Amino acid sequence: MRALRRLIPLLIVLAGGSLPARSEEPPPAALPATAMTFTLTQGGADACGPGCSRWIAAEGAILAATPLAFLEVSQALGGEKPPVLIHSDGGVVEAAMALGRLVRRTGLVTIVARTDRSGALPRPALDGSCHGACLYLLLAGTERAAAPGAVLSIQPLAFSGPATDPFPDAMQARLTTAALVRVRAYLSEMGIDPDLARYLDGTRYDGFFPTRGFLDSHAILTRDP
Repeated sequence: MRALRRLIPLLIVLAGGSLPARSEEPPPAALPATAMTFTLTQGGADACGPGCSRWIAAEGAILAATPLAFLEVSQALGGEKPPVLIHSDGGVVEAAMALGRLVRRTGLVTIVARTDRSGALPRPALDGSCHGACLYLLLAGTERAAAPGAVLSIQPLAFSGPATDPFPDAMQARLTTAALVRVRAYLSEMGIDPDLARYLDGTRYDGFFPTRGFLDSHAILTRDP
């Protein structure tokens, strides 16, 4: 618990660019201002799948305090294992990995899907987003899926100072090398091939929108929603 409170944010800047996948470039986005919230949401019968009517709506940016916010929610579940519906434009990678470890320890499924509250009862929408550091939360699910219209992007690690100015190239390279060691360890914990980390190396790759084939072959998604 104390270790979580001492998380030091490593600001992640979403980068543009492309790899063989969808042709459009990821939008250059700043770190979202709204911290992620976790809401235990009650929908109609089978709203989130056969026998599933409740889910955790995880919405917003993953910041330093986000793991503690999830811990409070998870401790109130009483053994229930609702899926986590994720809608996030990213956040802080170190915090996302800490959050992911809590989600995996709780044994929850993760799904990229927005929670639609426009009707009489909430329901999972057919869209949603997961960008930047959100990837680490998604990978924590015991099973992983995405809504048909969900948009996912893979963004390389990049670091900036307090004024959001990028660090010099040499410093970027050192920070990236150290961060990738932690990322590979995290991927291994989640049962993901640590080779996925090469796409997170900002000194070698730009951000891109992965195809469904890429998501399946790298076990980022493991089933349909």
